Amino acid sequence: MITFDKIVHKLWKQMWKIFSIEDIWDIFDPDYSIWNKKHKTEIYKIIYRLKSSNVIFPLKNWLYYINNGLDVREIDIIDNNYWQIVQKIIKDESEWNYFIWWNKSLELHLKDYSIQNKLIVYTKDIQKTVQINSNYLIMFKTFKPWVSSKKFSFNYLKQYLSKIQINNINFLVAWEELALLDSLLLADNKLWIDNYLILKYLKKFEKYLSREKLWEIVRIKYISAINRLRIITQNNKLDNLYKICLDIIKNEWANCFLSLK
Repeated sequence: MITFDKIVHKLWKQMWKIFSIEDIWDIFDPDYSIWNKKHKTEIYKIIYRLKSSNVIFPLKNWLYYINNGLDVREIDIIDNNYWQIVQKIIKDESEWNYFIWWNKSLELHLKDYSIQNKLIVYTKDIQKTVQINSNYLIMFKTFKPWVSSKKFSFNYLKQYLSKIQINNINFLVAWEELALLDSLLLADNKLWIDNYLILKYLKKFEKYLSREKLWEIVRIKYISAINRLRIITQNNKLDNLYKICLDIIKNEWANCFLSLK
C-alpha cells in the first residue's frame, strides 16, 4: 500500500480520464479484493479525501473524473468523456456480453459518434437502466428471439457482431445486416422508423449486404423487419436488395407476408 500523497500523484498522471472505484483502489493496493468487506471503510475514506481535495470529481455509478484541481461542471465532463463513461458502465454491468442496439448501431457504422440521450444495449442476461445523469441513460435489455431455442441464443448472435473503435475504445455493435434489421423493429414504445437514417445507411451499404446473413438473422427475430425492408427498398428503387428481400420472403417463408408485389 502507498501513502495518500502518492495516490494523488499517480492519479494526476491520469488527468482527465474516467476511473472506477476499483481503478482507484488498485493504485492504493493492487492485491485488494473489492468484495472483501474489511477494505470498504478504507476505500470510502480515500475516496472522501480525494473528493475533498478536488482530485476527483464524482459521477454516477462509482465513476470519477480525474480532476486537475480546478472547478469543473458535470455536463462538460460527460460531453467530453461520454464514450469512456459508457465503456466503464458496460464493462461493469455485462463484461463483454453485449452489443449496441437500434439506431445507434446504424449511426456508428456511419461514423456518427455523437452522444445518445438514451443508449440501448442488448445483453445476455442484464435488464436494467443506468442513469448517467438527468440527460443521459443506458438501457440494458436482454435479447429475446421470437422462437424459444438454444440455437438462437445471445451466444449465437455473437457471430453477427463487429468492433467499432471510438476514441481508441472498442465497442461491440451489431453487424451491418443485423444493425439494419434491428433498426426496423417496432418495439418497446418505438412507434416510428427513422427512414432518413435507414436510407442513408442503405446508400452506403446496400451492395455489401449478404442474402445469407439476412436470412440467418431473420430466422432469429426479424420477420416483420425484413418485410419493412422489402417495402422501403421497393419504394426507393433499390432493386438488388428488394429482390433479396423478396427472395427470402417467398422462398424461405413461403409467402407468409401479405400484399407481396
